[in-house]
Amino acid sequence: MKIGYFNTKFSYSQHFKQYLYGGSTLAAYYLAIEMAKRGHKIDIFTTSVNSKDSIEKRENMTIYRYGTNFRVHGSIFSFGMFHKPMKHDVDVIHAHFSTPPGEIAGARCAKRKKVPFILTYHGDWQESFGGFVRRTALSFYNKHLLDKVLSFADVIISPSEYYIDESRFLGKYRNKIVVIPNGINMEDFGIPYSKEECREKLGLPLDRNIILFVGNLTPYKGPDVLVKAMPMIIKEVPDTELVFVGRGKMRNELEKLAEKIGIKNHLKFAGFVEESLKSLYYKAADVFVLPSTLNTEVFPIVFLEASASGLPMVVSDLDTFKCIIEEGYNGLFTKRGDEKNLADAIIYLLENEDVREKMGKNARKKVEGYSWENIAEETERVYEALLK
Repeated sequence: MKIGYFNTKFSYSQHFKQYLYGGSTLAAYYLAIEMAKRGHKIDIFTTSVNSKDSIEKRENMTIYRYGTNFRVHGSIFSFGMFHKPMKHDVDVIHAHFSTPPGEIAGARCAKRKKVPFILTYHGDWQESFGGFVRRTALSFYNKHLLDKVLSFADVIISPSEYYIDESRFLGKYRNKIVVIPNGINMEDFGIPYSKEECREKLGLPLDRNIILFVGNLTPYKGPDVLVKAMPMIIKEVPDTELVFVGRGKMRNELEKLAEKIGIKNHLKFAGFVEESLKSLYYKAADVFVLPSTLNTEVFPIVFLEASASGLPMVVSDLDTFKCIIEEGYNGLFTKRGDEKNLADAIIYLLENEDVREKMGKNARKKVEGYSWENIAEETERVYEALLK
């Protein structure tokens, strides 16, 4: 089968500071890799880190990167994505809705070529935060473009059943939605080092409890809520450190907040971390926390990564997080935006090692069936059904 993937961003084999991406981009990357392993011919149509086109060849996969013309916050726009893929033959087109306009280019190409169009929907874009340009652009997109893309799709893949009703846009398309979760490569997190060895390698303290946050430092993920919870946590469990893995525009704000409330010495910013090092941070931690405040996240890959590493999780009470988190089994839910409630849950886990260990084991057990091999097989069946 010839599969064309349209993604606004697609991971490079090397790191570029100006090419930021999140979990949805990694999901697209791992799915494409697995499909190539299954013998399909994969063409990736995406953007370049600069203004030049480039082509990257891998086994059964060709990545066409089209030069960037301009950027609007997290979105990269390349005019090449809208006409250059037309010369390539594909049987199906699959786009990932993460940051515009990759999905629009994919829909346009599918319409011209008259081939099935599949859209994986990674979450609503909220226009309630950010600068004027961002809010205006997203408001226009949500009002005038998103429904056209969703209507045109032959199949919409939602990574979470819970998100379908929580989304502002998906509900009316339920009859063509298929639920296929994100996946995980479990072997990437079965590292042969102890917690102490991981901390030594990363320069983390051996004598402190470590709370871990992994993700972009952006308002909807609630990193500020976690920082505000730290004084209460430190008061009860003084030997505690918060580690942020990830980067984003909130870093300066968070640093100033930490200094203001007196927890600067209990906070570490690791910044961007290569995928090969990420497993060390998970293994070094005691508790994983994601206090997101908006329903922009459908099925965070970080939950799978934390689970594969045997970590208990403390998360906000977004319904979609029930895709992985079970209260008291592998994690705890807290009221979104409530730093006191968040602090109480984290303190409980830090003070009860036996509960942490039990939840961590349950977490790893729960994600054993979420291999990318299984996810690719489910997605392949969607393609085959459309072609029949």
